[in-house]
Amino acid sequence: MEQMLSINPADLESASEPWVTSRPPIPTESVNSLVTNTTNIETSDPLYVSPLSAAPAGTNMTARTDAGYTGDMWNNKSVMVDLTTSGNTTTLIVMSERFDVTISRAWTEVGGVWQVPQSPTEPGYFLIRIDFQFESQGYQSMGWQNGTIRMARCDVAGP
Repeated sequence: MEQMLSINPADLESASEPWVTSRPPIPTESVNSLVTNTTNIETSDPLYVSPLSAAPAGTNMTARTDAGYTGDMWNNKSVMVDLTTSGNTTTLIVMSERFDVTISRAWTEVGGVWQVPQSPTEPGYFLIRIDFQFESQGYQSMGWQNGTIRMARCDVAGP
């Protein structure tokens, strides 16, 4: 969600339009501190935006099966949350995560009429919702934990 604040508005726009049949992914980055070249620990890690009924080739996605979302997809991610060491053996503690991102334009009232701002003189409003699930190694008995993050973003044009 934090990265959504700095994403180019054109990328959010193309990901929010309901008539776009193959929405481009949101160009987010992930951090991998276990790389040889520590001067560049960020890697491209795009998030695909809903609704998405089939996984694009080469992506790690699974179908959502929870009520009301059948036919949609989860973005699957693995995040290293800790390291443990025993003797000469280091073990990564990895959390499995799933994200489902929806982006829509926020309606605004202009002159008593509700509409989506579409002119360059009006700010671009976006409603961003990220449903997530996570399961932590070592706590698998707890199963998948669920949550939702919501944010509204407004890009104000001006001099």
